Amino acid sequence: MRTLGFGLLVVAVCSTGWLYGAGTPPTNDGEIRRALSAAPAQVAAEATVVAMDATGNTKELRHGTNGWTCLPRDLGTPQEQPLCLDKNGLAWYQAAMAGKAPDPNLVGYSYMLQGGSVWSNLDPAATRLAPGQRDFIHVPPHIMILNARAAQTSGFPSGVAAPDTHKPFVMFGGTPFAVLIIPVQ
Repeated sequence: MRTLGFGLLVVAVCSTGWLYGAGTPPTNDGEIRRALSAAPAQVAAEATVVAMDATGNTKELRHGTNGWTCLPRDLGTPQEQPLCLDKNGLAWYQAAMAGKAPDPNLVGYSYMLQGGSVWSNLDPAATRLAPGQRDFIHVPPHIMILNARAAQTSGFPSGVAAPDTHKPFVMFGGTPFAVLIIPVQ
């Protein structure tokens, strides 16, 4: 089974082998700063920060109190940008990392204020560019609504291979991993 991440979603590409014994870990301070850069200051101030490996195992780098969790790297993206997730968003992300459909009854939220990238806007399991595709999809700073039902009924473009990423759109439309992407710049 292919492992789904998130990438702005999806497809685990583990570059953090240090998490469980291989290699030398990066400094926690640098990782914490990177993770917190994904969210607005008022969210980042009290967020938990965790590093996650490709199987969803986590290592807490900083304890928080506001229900948000920030990760220094989204392993499912080509450029591994940082992201912050609320409680339901984290559950969505962990399900996706495990290759399981997220709970359709939960609506999660995520910030990616450093932007994001994905291999494909159509295939949540893509791990490389599709034939003829010249580059991965770059998304400017944005928020995400992590719920396929909300995304599918949003009325925003869905099922587009090369969306205008400067306007709201549905990523992975027609799949249980569909999310609404809302650029903030």
